[in-house]
Amino acid sequence: MEQVSINQMAMKIVKEEIIPYQAKLGVEVHKMNCGATLIDMGLNVKGSWEAGLLFTRVTTGDMATVQLGRWRLDEEISFAGLEIYTESPLIACLGSQIAGWQLGSGEFATIGSGPARAQAIVESDMYFEMTPYRDRNAEVVLCIQDIKLPSDEIALEVARECGVDPENVYLLLAPSACLVGSIQVSARILEQVCHKMHEKGFPVEKVVNCWGSAPIAPVVYDEVKAMGRINDAILYAGEVEFWVDADDVDIAKVVHQLVSNTSSPYYPEPFEVVFEAAGKDFYYIDHDFHSIAKIQIHNVRTGKCFVAGELNKDVIRQTFLK
Repeated sequence: MEQVSINQMAMKIVKEEIIPYQAKLGVEVHKMNCGATLIDMGLNVKGSWEAGLLFTRVTTGDMATVQLGRWRLDEEISFAGLEIYTESPLIACLGSQIAGWQLGSGEFATIGSGPARAQAIVESDMYFEMTPYRDRNAEVVLCIQDIKLPSDEIALEVARECGVDPENVYLLLAPSACLVGSIQVSARILEQVCHKMHEKGFPVEKVVNCWGSAPIAPVVYDEVKAMGRINDAILYAGEVEFWVDADDVDIAKVVHQLVSNTSSPYYPEPFEVVFEAAGKDFYYIDHDFHSIAKIQIHNVRTGKCFVAGELNKDVIRQTFLK
C-alpha cells in the first residue's frame, strides 16, 4: 500500500484553500527574504473561523476531520466548540500535530508543529520515538504558535533539516491570543491523549479510531491569559472517545492516568495559575498536568467500555468569564 505524504496533502490546502483566499480568510501571505513563504493567520491580522479550521487541518497533515460546533456551560452561557476525528493518530497527532520541533535556541526558542516535522526528524523531537511514520516531499509546511514573526534563520533551518530549497518552505503563524490560536489548540485534544498513552505504557498503535471535543476559548489580547484559557479548554472541558484493540486489563490500568482529576498534581488549578507559579517556564510544570477532562475507551475486541474523568465547568467559568 502506498504511503500518504502529509506534506503533500497539507501543501494542497495551503496552495488551493489558503493563499488564493487570504483576504476572505483574514490572513496575509508574505514572501520572506530567503525565499520561504510566511502566512500570518493571527499575529498582525484578524484571522477567521475558517482560517482556524484550515490551520488545524494543516497541523494534522490533513489526516483528521475538523468541524465547528457549540459547547454549553449552562442554560444561559455557551461557547463555540470544536470536534476533531481521526483514524490515524500515529500520523495525524504524533507524526504531525504535536509541537515537538524546537527551532533556534535559548529560552524563547520557536516550537514548530505540522508535517515538516515528519520530514526533518530532528534529534530533539522525541515524539518520533512514538510513531514509525516518516515523510519525504519536495515542499514542506510547518506551523508556529508564537508572538513574533519567524526570522529568515528559522526558515533556512527548516529548509536545511527537511532537505528542500528555502523557496519550498511554507510557515503558518498564529499566537495564542487570536481566534486561529484558540481553535487550533482546542484541536490538540487527541494529540494530548496519544502522547500521554505512550508515556503511561499503552501502545498508541492499538488505537483504531478516536474523536474529541472541546470549547474554543474566547479570545483575550493578553498572551498569558490566552494561554491559560486555551489550555484549560482541554484540561477541564476536553472530552474524547477512543476505540482500541487491546486487552481489557491494559485499558483499565491506563484509563485513569489519562485524565486531569486523577492524574494532574495541580487539579483543579487553572493553567494560568500553575504557569505563573512555574515562572512562566513550561519545563518546571509536571508533565502529568497535561491531561484531558474526560475519556471513554471502547475495546473493539471485547465490547467493554471504560470511562474516567469529569468535566469541570467551575474552572471553565472562572477562566473564560473573569
